[in-house]
Amino acid sequence: MFNKFISGLSVIEKKILSVAAVFVMLALFDRLLIGPSLSRLNDINEKIVKEEAVIKQNMRFLTYRDRIVKEASTFKDYYAKDVRAEEEVIGEFLKKIELMATQSQVELSKISPAGQDYQKNYIKYLVTLDCTGKLEDITYFIYAVNNSKDLLKIEKMNVLSNARDAEKVQAALTISRMIIGADPSADPKSLVKITQDSLAAPEASTVVQPKK
Repeated sequence: MFNKFISGLSVIEKKILSVAAVFVMLALFDRLLIGPSLSRLNDINEKIVKEEAVIKQNMRFLTYRDRIVKEASTFKDYYAKDVRAEEEVIGEFLKKIELMATQSQVELSKISPAGQDYQKNYIKYLVTLDCTGKLEDITYFIYAVNNSKDLLKIEKMNVLSNARDAEKVQAALTISRMIIGADPSADPKSLVKITQDSLAAPEASTVVQPKK
């Protein structure tokens, strides 16, 4: 029947039918093969773009990681390396101050612990003292304290002239020592063995004054 239909067409009608058949075949080819293939390629290209973005982000994180590791290596000497008794920590603190004063040719007096300051990830021990010496020696002593690798710091300072010796001055100082841990989430009270008297003191972030 189809053959009779074809044979009944004129030459021009046969050409038109052939062209129409070609267009139908191309449309079917595009619909069944090219279209899905292009859609699949688009999906693949989108995934490639997303993966490239993830890779760039990870590379940036790796850069941060290297910087963090480098900083951690730089500050590792400042972290508490062991857990010691609070009395031992304070005793060592006082000895370091006395040694610095001796090296700076500064005379100390009235040196005593002034409590603790419990913060989120560190403990700060405080010491008050009076010292006497030449102005340049007092200045050198203050510089040595503030630049100590033991995380010492001059918290308060009051310098007065010495009525007995015009070449010397007197200074009343409050010095702190910070004890920190490598793990920021660690309880600061786990960095040292706190005495029962200290545990009965006020909560963190308040300075505990010694009993008079």
